[in-house]
Amino acid sequence: MKALQLTLAIICCHVLTGTASVTTRYLVSVLDPVDIAFMRYLFGGLAILPLFFIYRSSALNRVSIVNIVVLGLLFFALFPFLFSWALSYTSAARGSLILATMPVWTILISKLIGHEKVSLLSIISVALTLLGLTVVLVDKLFQFSETDVLFKGEFIMLLAAMLGGVYAVFSRKILQTVSASTMTPLAMLSGCLCLFPFAMVNNIEQHIAALSLLQIGLMAYLGVVAGGIAFFLLNWTLTRSTSTFATLFITLNPLTAIVLAYVFLGERISANFIVGVLIVFAGLGLAVKGQ
Repeated sequence: MKALQLTLAIICCHVLTGTASVTTRYLVSVLDPVDIAFMRYLFGGLAILPLFFIYRSSALNRVSIVNIVVLGLLFFALFPFLFSWALSYTSAARGSLILATMPVWTILISKLIGHEKVSLLSIISVALTLLGLTVVLVDKLFQFSETDVLFKGEFIMLLAAMLGGVYAVFSRKILQTVSASTMTPLAMLSGCLCLFPFAMVNNIEQHIAALSLLQIGLMAYLGVVAGGIAFFLLNWTLTRSTSTFATLFITLNPLTAIVLAYVFLGERISANFIVGVLIVFAGLGLAVKGQ
């Protein structure tokens, strides 16, 4: 039962962040990336802020608050900046594949600092999911556009993946004593506050005033559902499982985006997508088995 709950929670988390990729792709035509990131974490943080007051952890102290704020700045301010910056120099397919190496860096960091025991099954699971995602994206990996700069975008996305690994490992340590309902809104709003001056310099108030009702609704969905709820589920999983297990399911993010593009944009689903998905789910199945 525990494995089933963890699996459903982390699947929902990464499927929701997959829908965020599609929503962001639409909103980026009317808002700058810094505006989207600021509003997403503002809406998300405020939406789950009541959980902080209702279920506030008694273990919260000055040291843990500082640690949460630092992790919030890394994952909810620097991470989205690197993610958006990377995609201005590389394709979504290559960016997704590089970002999916996050479990590799999680394993290496965990091993280096001794936070969790890394099993052979975990390593095999990571290898299978990366292989499967490579098969899924193989027909898109060598498509270049005029904005592509060889290796620059990939290197920036690699930094983002490493940063995600750092967040997964160190947030799990904090979540051993502080609840997910306490940490998540504090971390998100810390990142939001860091983005605020950049959004103001970018004249965010003018951009918001120009949004249609549909665009405002999508921004609210991006913040509340694909932001607050999704990252609460990530942190909740980290309180009950390993950081490697939680990050391994990130491969569902690009898979969700591809399926939604097929449903709403009419993009083609190729045979390699089906084969790759089967390999990915074989890897995820091994991860669940190891819980």
